Amino acid sequence: MTAVAGARIGELPVVDRAEGCWIYDVDGNDYLDGSSGTLCVNIGHGVREVLDAMAEQGAQVCFTHRSQFESQPRRALTEEIHAVTGNRFREIVYTNSGSEATETALRLVLHHHNELGTPDRVVVLSQYPSYHGMTAGALGISGHPARRRNLGGLLAGAADLALVAPADPDALVPDASDWSAALERVGADRVAAIMVEPVGCAASGGAVVPDQTWRDLRELCDRTGTLLVADEVMTGFGRTGAWLAHTGSGVLADLVATGKGLSAGYSPLGACLVGDAVLRGRSAATAAIGHTMNGNPLSAAAALAVLRYLTRHGLVDRARAAGELLRLRLDELAGCYDWVGPPRGRGLVHGLPLHQSAASYAVEPLAHRVCAAARACGLVVYPAGVDHRTQSLLVAPPLTISDDELDELVRRLDSALRRTAEAQGASSR
Repeated sequence: MTAVAGARIGELPVVDRAEGCWIYDVDGNDYLDGSSGTLCVNIGHGVREVLDAMAEQGAQVCFTHRSQFESQPRRALTEEIHAVTGNRFREIVYTNSGSEATETALRLVLHHHNELGTPDRVVVLSQYPSYHGMTAGALGISGHPARRRNLGGLLAGAADLALVAPADPDALVPDASDWSAALERVGADRVAAIMVEPVGCAASGGAVVPDQTWRDLRELCDRTGTLLVADEVMTGFGRTGAWLAHTGSGVLADLVATGKGLSAGYSPLGACLVGDAVLRGRSAATAAIGHTMNGNPLSAAAALAVLRYLTRHGLVDRARAAGELLRLRLDELAGCYDWVGPPRGRGLVHGLPLHQSAASYAVEPLAHRVCAAARACGLVVYPAGVDHRTQSLLVAPPLTISDDELDELVRRLDSALRRTAEAQGASSR
């Protein structure tokens, strides 16, 4: 039964179960998971192979501390990550989340420069808008005003941040000249790292960093001794139609923060992938320290099963093909509404821009109202953006979604947009 009741903002249905791309509440309503939760459930809900792997591991051992034991699933997961990423990283440091992976990357950046005898390199250049996580260090290098609000005391001293916004008022991401100008303004001898999201998600709603910009950034970092850090927490492990989104440019970041799709929502896990140039001759895992549950056997077994499922079912290629179809469908849909812009994104993560005045946005972002209307229509999508210019809906279903389910997703999204338009008095063509 499809959900049709009027779900107001703040009222959430109570989940009962989930399977594939579908979630069911205790009242019997069905919801198509059009955002994979928060771009997390990459292989869909209730995959038996993953659940069986977790049950088998749970019957053996759920927890050992990394300082006391190595575990077989963590060792196997490390080998699997190296295999799918082309054996291009020296080391993998496990965390409990993407936020912790970002913070781990930040710690390694600072350790790296201190051990090179350049401790004055403490500034991180991060694009505006951007979002890198909710821990103090990760949020401290994020260009997301709403999530930083009221946290000045917490963030003070957490990181030295220099935000880089595009000089072009029509652009959503900075280009090479913007990054170069920022580095010159701050001083190359003070910049520790450049942090970039290949596809902006929560902050910029699907804005893609062009491949040429990645190549230019790699050259800039190599020339100035700056570390290049890729935030692939939302994009990594297949979401964009590649194992890592930024590597299609032909370059490789020095550090890559990952999470979400690594374990696909089955158990908390993140990881920081460490390149050869970082802390040469020293263990990154030892330098990063870590938290109690980092890389625990149960989460490692879940992630290992997820990666093997992605490989066995060709879901990285599927994300690329399904993403092309999704883009076409969303583009057609956007043409039906004056206040909806053409989609932007890559693979199975697309942002659908919503046009709203700055004054109206300050009262209530339209994306929140559309998400509530979508839920009432039996669809889960995710609000994104930091202001009226970047406001959008993130559409990012599981990589397992069928073509028929993609059509149903767009049909339900159309219903939600129409319902919102009627309530707002907005026009549709």
